[in-house]
Amino acid sequence: MMRSNKFSIVSVIILMLLMLSVPSLIQADPPEKVKNKTPHQIRLKAKRFRPTTGKRAAISPQLAISNYAEGTKGYYIVQFQGPVEQAWKDQVSATGAEILHYIPDYAFKVQMTPAQARQVEKLEFVVWVGFYHPAYKLSPNLKRDGTKLYTVRIERRANAGLVRSAIAKSGAKVLSRRGNILEVAADSTQLDAIARVLDVAWVENFMLREKHNEYGGGAIMGSATANVAGYDGSTQTVAIADTGLGAGTEENAHRDILPSRISEIYDWPGSSSAGCYSVISDGPRDVDTGHGTHVTLSALGEGGLSGEGQGVAPSAGLIFQAVEDFVDFQSICASLYADGYYLIGIPLDISDLFQLWGIAVHGCHPL
Repeated sequence: MMRSNKFSIVSVIILMLLMLSVPSLIQADPPEKVKNKTPHQIRLKAKRFRPTTGKRAAISPQLAISNYAEGTKGYYIVQFQGPVEQAWKDQVSATGAEILHYIPDYAFKVQMTPAQARQVEKLEFVVWVGFYHPAYKLSPNLKRDGTKLYTVRIERRANAGLVRSAIAKSGAKVLSRRGNILEVAADSTQLDAIARVLDVAWVENFMLREKHNEYGGGAIMGSATANVAGYDGSTQTVAIADTGLGAGTEENAHRDILPSRISEIYDWPGSSSAGCYSVISDGPRDVDTGHGTHVTLSALGEGGLSGEGQGVAPSAGLIFQAVEDFVDFQSICASLYADGYYLIGIPLDISDLFQLWGIAVHGCHPL
């Protein structure tokens, strides 16, 4: 009995010494690792999920990626542990991966090979690396009842011609291409096939832009107070993109806008789409609803002697961009849309509108 007690005491002492000498065996993850596991959300247009909690977005197997062949530059999501530091991005880029654009929270869409993805995954500030699945490319409000018209955006550095050919192989009909943006007629099955094309970035319903509130002038709050205080826009230039302006020239834009205040009236002619619609241009004239003229006068019209109809900045200069034309639908599109006036001249990449403004005002060149 005595030997047994002594053995127990010795065993306890040895166990205590072991615990003191190797503290790492009983500690939790180091503080850095605990911090890395903060469950920040991935917020895509199509899906939301918290990858570090083990929860993934529910997606159809046919719209998921299981792997990329070695050497293939695929698309991934890389999530960081918190507010992103430039040094972290630099280390990701140093692997040969290309960071494309930001995804909240603290993540980026990245193009890289599987080997590069494995390197990125090992970086201490990276908490998760996952595939950018085809399901993430499809707008959540896509119309899928029968054949519809869609806008398909291609990754910026991708070969648009090859992508167009791949989409055509699905049976979908590519109606037109403007840079990296395609107009495509497709049914539901073909939509999924389009999403599986590697360099397709996004698919959404084709939208014909229309004007609203063309008859409701309303009251512009606060402009009278600003004008009395001397703020009349005399040193500023207002840029407006809308249906059209008056009769389309500086001299006959409107009696409340002096020709000397107009720097430029520019017409954006819409482009016809073979097999879908033809655009009938009317130049920069405001021939349908008068919406563009109304908006312009609300911004900078001189108004009457008593201030009636006066705009917010009655002495400002003007650059006007006319974007409305008549659209005549044909073939497959005739059953989907009604002929009429649409804002068809708005460029698919609206940054072109702002670049034109920079050229007219500052003499700048497009980036």
